[in-house]
Amino acid sequence: RRAPNMGWLTFTFGLERKFKQLCKRLDVVRTHQQQESLKFMAHFHRRFIIKDGKRNQKPESGRQPVELYELRSNGSALCTRLVQVKADAAQLNSAFCYILNVPLEGANDTSSAIVYAWIGNKSDADSARLIEQIAEEKFNNPWVSLQVLTEGSEPDNFFWVGIGGRKPYDTDADYLNYTRLFRCSNEKGYFTVSEKCT
Repeated sequence: RRAPNMGWLTFTFGLERKFKQLCKRLDVVRTHQQQESLKFMAHFHRRFIIKDGKRNQKPESGRQPVELYELRSNGSALCTRLVQVKADAAQLNSAFCYILNVPLEGANDTSSAIVYAWIGNKSDADSARLIEQIAEEKFNNPWVSLQVLTEGSEPDNFFWVGIGGRKPYDTDADYLNYTRLFRCSNEKGYFTVSEKCT
């Protein structure tokens, strides 16, 4: 979403030629974040993780920042993605599941952390199962304390050490039942608005 055009230009004028030498048949498909095709998403087996910020960004304060991820699925289970959101209690919603990654202070090894998988009271059983699997596969290691929490049973540390204290947050996502996505376009030579459906 925030990538500069330079990366794409570097690929088309440099790397693409090298790939074509390695592969007999190469199709290059440019895909933008949140516009990925089902074919693209299928490669990730519902474990597609989108982090915020740059790849090699050094933390400003010298310590690793707390990370909060929300599990989202637009329109189809195949489109499931774990998206990093602002680490703030107001971001929570009872209808979704989250992973909170809290690096431990003073730890020499940056992989030392407490990882919470937070399951909202109104989230579906499939999302709850998936968030536990992703926390186990992608965030867990011998130096990590992994805890699965259901909404309402959080330790104080979850809020006060992790996401800046308790704050009111949405307890339902009924709006999703009525949400519709439309696309505005003039590619046919005149302006049209059409509904986008998977």
